Amino acid sequence: MVSFETLLHVSADELLAIFSATRAGPHDDDDARREQLAQQLGVRVTQLLCAIGFNPATRGLDVVVRALGYSDFAALASARNFAFIDDVYRALSINNILEIYAVIGRAGAREPNSTDLVASRINNIEAQLEETINPILIGGYKLEIRGIYENGLASPEFVRSRLSPAHAVMRDIANENAIMLERGVVDPLAFLQCDGVSAEEKRRAVFRGLIPPAVADHYIRSLTSSEEQRLFREALTGAAS
Repeated sequence: MVSFETLLHVSADELLAIFSATRAGPHDDDDARREQLAQQLGVRVTQLLCAIGFNPATRGLDVVVRALGYSDFAALASARNFAFIDDVYRALSINNILEIYAVIGRAGAREPNSTDLVASRINNIEAQLEETINPILIGGYKLEIRGIYENGLASPEFVRSRLSPAHAVMRDIANENAIMLERGVVDPLAFLQCDGVSAEEKRRAVFRGLIPPAVADHYIRSLTSSEEQRLFREALTGAAS
């Protein structure tokens, strides 16, 4: 038996040794072969695809790729991506997902489409959250959002999309505004000037001390509404008290 984490992190030599100890019927179809391999290793098929597919060592191991029933790494990556996006805490646990985010974050430029991949997964989770209130789903989602930022997976394009009005409710659920500001992926003044962020969200960030006082004061002076200025001043005073 081999853990998901082991398959995700082992070296090329170790991965070859693991696969050399497995046995799968030579005439089985590819799905049956993957099922056999997963059972022998003690993981689920989705875990197998994601652990092997996201392990950077796999790119140069054609024998492992073919053992999984794929002609080349691109074909494996395509199946891996579908499994990663589609599975919401069924085969992949939240810990599995966070481990994957850590690996993708370290891979950097070697995973050029990682931001799009992560965004597609998050969109899938949010679509399910809109249909049902599920505490397990909400808890995992919140951890995933933090994991994305902590592992450097939030590109400027990703951040801009997350700051749109369409994501306001989800940002609130995940405490995402605070995470963005704490991680420094959005400039505090740009956050305050962002049209997609509500005045209430901005005041809350000021009140929580997430905006430097000098930046908040500069923004408040730019407001044309005296009522808005008053509300923001109260938030700024509350942050300082």
